[in-house]
Amino acid sequence: MSEKQAIISAFTDLAPRYEKVVDGELKRFWGWSYDGFIENLIAMTPMAEEDVVLDVATGTSVIPIKLVEQGKIKGQVVGLDITQAMLKRGQQRIAALGKPTCIALTCGSAMAMPFKDNYFDVILCGLATHHLDVPVVLAEMRRILKPGGRLTIADVGGAANWRLPGIRTLIRLGTFLYFWPKEGFARARSEAGALSHVLTPEEWRTKLADYEFTQIDITRLPKSHNWAPAPLVMAARKGLG
Repeated sequence: MSEKQAIISAFTDLAPRYEKVVDGELKRFWGWSYDGFIENLIAMTPMAEEDVVLDVATGTSVIPIKLVEQGKIKGQVVGLDITQAMLKRGQQRIAALGKPTCIALTCGSAMAMPFKDNYFDVILCGLATHHLDVPVVLAEMRRILKPGGRLTIADVGGAANWRLPGIRTLIRLGTFLYFWPKEGFARARSEAGALSHVLTPEEWRTKLADYEFTQIDITRLPKSHNWAPAPLVMAARKGLG
């Protein structure tokens, strides 16, 4: 099973209970509710009502629905995800709102996004980049953002010593053994394999600058346990050049 297949399999199984499971995991490791984490991500992202917004790895459409419910966006909100089952669950949640919305869901890879250049004013991405090839995703985000467009990414942050072979192996093994009995082999495989994509704040700053993002601001959010890796929020703008 490839890493991509493991991710799709894991999140296909997770889709019916996604919000509940993620809420429990965030509370356990960071002391954040899922709703509170998403509220914080949105609050840290300047946007205007008329902006065209993309939520990368939207899952069950929690972010697009929150934007519409809060009246933040009157223009278009697009949710992109590679897993059909997650999008199906998201569409059910959108239908449950009982009114027309500006939300459109698209199935596709964050590493080859099916959108034209310079299209979006704002891109959001919550709790997903550890499953992705970060340089490829940043290149795609830069391509589809308008000049001066805003990008906000929230995810787990790493530490420099995680790169040491012995520590990396121990973290991978511990992650796999934590998730396997709770969520099954595919989720355990996908989360353990994600370690190589987890970046330190300094690595995030360097990679964002490499792809010509400017006004880079990286915030380390509070967490409830000293042993847990810190949640990070990376905010930046696409350069005007």
